[in-house]
Amino acid sequence: MLLLKNANLYTPKHIGKSDVLVGGGKILAIDKELNLNIADLKTYDLCGKVLTPGLIDMHVHITGGGGEAGYHSRTPEIKLSEIVKYGTTTLVGTLGTDGCTRSLENLYSKAKALEFEGISTFIHTGSYATPSVTFTQNITKDLVLIDKVIGVKIALSDNRSSYPSDDELIKILTQVRIGGTISKKGGVMHIHMGGLESKLDAVFRILKHTQFPVQYFSPTHCARTKDLFDEALKFQKMGGFIDITTGGSKFAPLHEVIAYGLENGLNLDMISMSSDGNGSVPKFNDKGELVGYGCASCKSNLDTLQNIVKDKVLDISKAISLMTCNPAKFLNLNFKGEIKVGYDADFAVFDENLNLYDVIAKGEFCVKDQDVVKKGFFE
Repeated sequence: MLLLKNANLYTPKHIGKSDVLVGGGKILAIDKELNLNIADLKTYDLCGKVLTPGLIDMHVHITGGGGEAGYHSRTPEIKLSEIVKYGTTTLVGTLGTDGCTRSLENLYSKAKALEFEGISTFIHTGSYATPSVTFTQNITKDLVLIDKVIGVKIALSDNRSSYPSDDELIKILTQVRIGGTISKKGGVMHIHMGGLESKLDAVFRILKHTQFPVQYFSPTHCARTKDLFDEALKFQKMGGFIDITTGGSKFAPLHEVIAYGLENGLNLDMISMSSDGNGSVPKFNDKGELVGYGCASCKSNLDTLQNIVKDKVLDISKAISLMTCNPAKFLNLNFKGEIKVGYDADFAVFDENLNLYDVIAKGEFCVKDQDVVKKGFFE
């Protein structure tokens, strides 16, 4: 058992000075002061540092991504240390452009490996292509029968997508809805949004003509261009939840994007941020030709969080929510994203300037005093 003393607690709501008791990977007690006489209890004094939920990254290419520039451009599998050293304790793994040399079986195996090594993991079935690649040849069955599957990945408005018809998208949505209902999972169609002029047109058409529940749509990379972000704000006003990417293409630094959004009706309860970690970051010209290449890092989430607070766009509580309770609620990740009794003991510890000091996942230190103390099997 572990007792965290003298925390400046954000649940993400700011509570202030508190002690938190952890045992069996769960939060057992929270109080202003806990004085306990328990055998083998370990005490860690945070000395007033900021204690928040561990970050949830809802879009990570854990088996690597890329391939747009040839076999050599396939980005590598991610390592545990590359996740936890930036505050992430829970993630959702996904395939990308390449659903051929990257398989769902490999994605599932990597997610299980990272879970064994110390963090919490989920995955999406599918890739950019439609019909979707699946484990069971059926999206509904994947959600119901594969423990880690919480949604399906597709791509829209991108020159690498399959340009699915509205009827194809409706069939995917129906399977996701049924699978999510039966399995009591989030059940979302996670949509990679590219930079083509069509933007969210297909989503708006389906919402208008079918009245399909908006909560099953999960567009990401929504700040790729200003026009796309403006449409994402419109989608939000229809009740939709959006995700913006900290590590990929964006029309402005994200602290500026959030500030712009707040001036134009952005709902902070219906937005999350994800890193696109270990995904490729290709750059295309107006002709769709590849002109540049890079690899995203989970570090971008931490950098963005720090910049949003430092530039006084949001306070710590609201900024942390974008990477904790917001994605947890949207994806129905039970016992995640908040510091509450009975919830998973996933924490990040910061100083007053949001420099990261400690990371605790499932009640165990992964980072302590800014040193990574838990690494992957081959690190």
